[in-house]
Amino acid sequence: MSKQDQLEWEARWARPAAAAALLAALLLVAQVILLQTVVEDRARTEPIPDFLLSVDENPAMLLGARGAQAVASLLLIGVFLYLFRAVQARAGGVPSWFIYMIVAGPALYAVGLVLGAVGQVDVANDFAAGEPIRGNPGDERADRLLEDNANAGVFALNFAGSVATAFLFVMLPLRARRVGLLSPFMGILGVVTGALLVLQIVPLVPVIIEAFWLGALGTLYLGNWPGGRGPAWETGEAEPWPSAAQKRGLASPPGAEQEQGGSLLGPPEPEPDEEPSEPQPVPERPSSRKRRRKR
Repeated sequence: MSKQDQLEWEARWARPAAAAALLAALLLVAQVILLQTVVEDRARTEPIPDFLLSVDENPAMLLGARGAQAVASLLLIGVFLYLFRAVQARAGGVPSWFIYMIVAGPALYAVGLVLGAVGQVDVANDFAAGEPIRGNPGDERADRLLEDNANAGVFALNFAGSVATAFLFVMLPLRARRVGLLSPFMGILGVVTGALLVLQIVPLVPVIIEAFWLGALGTLYLGNWPGGRGPAWETGEAEPWPSAAQKRGLASPPGAEQEQGGSLLGPPEPEPDEEPSEPQPVPERPSSRKRRRKR
């Protein structure tokens, strides 16, 4: 594909890719809101038992939240395919087999989310039907039920899908930043999103950061980035993303020194038209007379 054909392809698919990114961001925000409405703050009840009791009372809410997250994961396929094609066209160093991970990773993650939610509904039903429920005994019983009903296949799907998806969030933004398709901030935030997706240190925080990143990426795809996108989107070649000072005209654009034939030390000195004349010999000074001292 020629450079002009690639730019036409990017212009044609920019809106669908942006719509996928923005819709995925909205679904992730909706998932956070639904999960917050599921959980009730029951007296003398630990967080996990409280969650299971809430799910037992309203299982459709949990299934709806996980379903929204699963659809958002599937939408990542279109988002990352667009970015993959753009990076590859600018010699970003992304191997061709990476396309299989773009499709398989989010798909496995979506299936694992749905199956995991179904399993949590079953555990919640068993927990609500027995005793104890409150206090430390109820917390221990909830942990035991979750361990006994854990499905190795579902866990493998969820883990493999989350790791592959996190790898996409790390590798593609870094490559896109290298060729000038993403700003340094967007590249670093993509890496943070991928790391938190696997670690899950703080609940719901990775989902919020992912939603913000996808919303910003959708805006970038549409060309509505504050201050304008990098020149790599217009030229189809790898060009550095301009800094804030360069966008305001306070600094020369990247590579301007090389185009002018100069360097950081300043322009080269002009060569003289005529060779300098040979230096004239300096006449020797007469030696001073030594005075003889009289004895």
